[in-house]
Amino acid sequence: MDGISEDIQNNRDRYLAIMHEHGTMSSDDIVASLSESQAELHATFNSASPEQAARKPGPDDWSLLELARHAVFTERLIAKLVHHLARGDFPSAEDLQGAGIGMMPPEDSRSYSDVLNDLALKNAAILDAVRGLPADSNLELKAPHPYFGPLNCKEWAGFQRVHDLDHIQHAHKLLVTSDS
Repeated sequence: MDGISEDIQNNRDRYLAIMHEHGTMSSDDIVASLSESQAELHATFNSASPEQAARKPGPDDWSLLELARHAVFTERLIAKLVHHLARGDFPSAEDLQGAGIGMMPPEDSRSYSDVLNDLALKNAAILDAVRGLPADSNLELKAPHPYFGPLNCKEWAGFQRVHDLDHIQHAHKLLVTSDS
């Protein structure tokens, strides 16, 4: 399927299990899970120099900088989904603009360090969205993921962990390519 990484295709059932497991977890346990994957993703991104981050292995491949920009854009959307679905509504059309597999924000000229700083802010925002889940969070309302199907607020938080795991392995591959 276009835009779906080989890692996600090969691990679809395992990743769905992670998302569904998050759907049963407490907010504190979800925060711990996401904090772990966020830290690993940041460590991987931070191991690259700005020059390495700008290199593309091929004309149709993403650079680390583009991968980081995608992570920022996606995490912003997921934080909105977690917040709104828990309260029984959907994010605004404006919040959902650009949503889809392989979504990428409009081109910008920010430096790699600025993008990573923005990612840290988005990481904090999704953790805040999970910490702020109401005790009576709506777990019936679901928003569709184009590959994994309908997910509730906690399952979307689980998708964030899956997204991090996918991009950790993707970033490692890019680092190996940029070193050779």
